[in-house]
This record gives sequence, C-alpha cells and structure tokens, in this order.
Amino acid sequence: MSGKLEGQTAIVTGGGRGIGRAIALVLAREGATVVIASRTVSEVERTVADIKGQGGKAIAVPTDVMSKKSVDALVAATLAETKRIDIVVNNAGIFVWKGFAQLEEEEWDRILATNLKSAYLLTQAALPALTNSGKGNVVNISSIHGLVGDANFTAHCAAKFGLIGLTKALAEELREVGIRVNAVNPGQTDNKNLDIAPAARAKPLKEILNATDIAEAVLFLASPAAAAITGSVIDVWGGTTAAVKTF
Repeated sequence: MSGKLEGQTAIVTGGGRGIGRAIALVLAREGATVVIASRTVSEVERTVADIKGQGGKAIAVPTDVMSKKSVDALVAATLAETKRIDIVVNNAGIFVWKGFAQLEEEEWDRILATNLKSAYLLTQAALPALTNSGKGNVVNISSIHGLVGDANFTAHCAAKFGLIGLTKALAEELREVGIRVNAVNPGQTDNKNLDIAPAARAKPLKEILNATDIAEAVLFLASPAAAAITGSVIDVWGGTTAAVKTF
C-alpha cells in the first residue's frame, strides 16, 4: 500500500462484482475510504468485508443507480459517514445482446438509464462535495463499445458513446472548479475472477483482460500522477476487439 489516496473518499457504483469490485479493492489498497453502491446487497457486503479484511476502509450503501432518490440518499449517506467526496467512479452498467428490431423499449430505457443516466445523477448529486474537495475527480467506465459500434449492441453502444461525450463535455465545464473528468474504455474483461492479484499471464496483450487491469487504469486517473489529465479516454483493450465472442 502506497497511500496515494490516503484521506480521500471514493464512491464506486456497481462495486459488488467484476470491474467495480476490482476498482473498489484497488482504491482501498491505496488508502481511500470506498463507498460501494450496488443493488445486490450480498455482493456489496462481500466486497466491503474483503476490503476490511485487508485492512482497508469501506462502506456498503445499497443503491439503485437509476433512481434520483436512491442516488441522492447514497451521497447523503457518504457525507454523513465521511464528510467528503473526492472521487466518483461511474462504473454501473448492463447490456443486452439482441438485434435492434427485437429490442424492447423497456430494455432500451434500462440500458441507457444504467449506463448513462446513472452517471448524470451521481455526478450531479456529488458535485458540491467534489468542488469542496479541491481535488474532485470523476472517472467514467465506458467500453470498447463506446468507440466502436457492434451488431446486436445498439443500446449499449449508444449509452457508452454518450458516456464518452458526457466525459469530454463535463471536463470542459468543470475545469474552472478544479474537477477532473476522464473515462476508461475496457476491452473484453473477465468479470468472474475475484482475485485482486491474478497470476502473471504468458501473453498479456493477447488474452482476455482481468478486471484488475481496468482498476489500475482507474487508480492512475484518480491519483496525483494524473493531476494534469482531464477530458481524456484511456483504452484498456489488451488484444481484444470490439466483436463480442463467447468463451
């Protein structure tokens, strides 16, 4: 532990599993108090227990990121507990693999709300605290599908392209108050491996990514090392491509 984020508070949505869990573990490793927000209570509590088991600081706040009321409650609970918000990681996301002609309106709305609207809700709710921090930091988790369109992923691509647009526009708008806004675009990632320190891979640029690969990129953007970076998008693709394959 190097303590790069010591004394800071980070909110991570979708932090109960996969990429969000890895991000929470890595930020906690560096000294941040991590507030983990997700709808699945058992997953949130498991991640919090793992962080505390490693000597870190974490808080579980079950949250429906599609609900303004729930997101506002998340921010209020965070401030009541830690008195500050320094980092927001908008990671929550879902997708449906389905042809455009068959895509239901409810599916379209749910995908856009989870992947894009949630970032608007949380960033806006946390904005006063991020401004007060003096080093506010927003990291949006987009996707390889935020830059490259793919068949049967129209709603997902629309949401992730939109998240990159939000990132760049918001970076310009919040520059004057000292808040940095950046994004990470993961390639195909193994969201099932819960190991925070996976074994070294023989071909690191030719295999499916580990969630920790994404988390380390988020840590860089959230750390003082990236103090001059805003409005940027980091592609963490390894050797993956946009086409979704089954394994």
